[in-house]
Amino acid sequence: MKEKNDCKIVQDLLPNYIDKLTSKETNAYIEEHINGCKECKKILDAMQKDIQLQEKKLEKKKVKYIKKYNHKLRILKTTLLSIILILVVLFVAFPGRKMVIIKSLEDKFQVYEQQANNVYIKALEYDDSNLQLTYENYYKDNMTKYVLTNLEADIKVTQYVYPNEIKEFIEEPEGKRLNIEPRKNAELPALMNYFYNDSLIGTFFMSMDYKITTGDVNGKECYVFSRKYVKPETKIDIYIEKDTGLVLQSAQIEPTKGDIDLTQYEYSFGTVTDEDIQEPDVTEYTLIENN
Repeated sequence: MKEKNDCKIVQDLLPNYIDKLTSKETNAYIEEHINGCKECKKILDAMQKDIQLQEKKLEKKKVKYIKKYNHKLRILKTTLLSIILILVVLFVAFPGRKMVIIKSLEDKFQVYEQQANNVYIKALEYDDSNLQLTYENYYKDNMTKYVLTNLEADIKVTQYVYPNEIKEFIEEPEGKRLNIEPRKNAELPALMNYFYNDSLIGTFFMSMDYKITTGDVNGKECYVFSRKYVKPETKIDIYIEKDTGLVLQSAQIEPTKGDIDLTQYEYSFGTVTDEDIQEPDVTEYTLIENN
């Protein structure tokens, strides 16, 4: 009876013994019993094998989970890298590419800007293919002469801009008049810097505002900067020569009306002479009295 009771006690203790939760004295008691009891030894071996089997199953589950986790992690990394690559490609292909174009044109423009102390600029303004106005600008040694010719109204206005005053010679069918006024506003630069931005962010926003394609004006290769406006519905195309960064043409298109206003520009550097900016004979003009 005592032996059967001992077996029952040992078998109840075996789970804790396997998990190493029993004391040294209890371990000694269990091991002494097992060494002399084949039945309890068999139960112990079966329990240990079962535990080992459970541990192997658990280990397999862990390995499977880790493999699954690593697979998902690889997919996530691949997806993120793909997204980053796509963003980089889009940046390079669109705003990045446009920013490079803008910076390149600005650098080329600055070369001509340094020569603007002597430059002749002519602008021809068309309305639906009909030449309406011509603008001629002469710049030499801080002296400026503007000539506006309105072909439709048969009017020609020539301005001479001096440090302190502006002389305006007007020729029209009714006669010739001279208007002299004090100079109030600062003179505009000879060449307008279409690309001026004081920061990389400014260049970025400019690249976002315009669509850039290619075209030509009179056989000269250009980048075409296009922008649409909603109110009124208008499309602006600005043609900038690739080799110089100078504006060769601007077009304002109103699709709803079918109207096209076109302006073309010509440039000549270092050709303006003193004779070009010489005033006409003032005795031929009637002075306009300003009160």
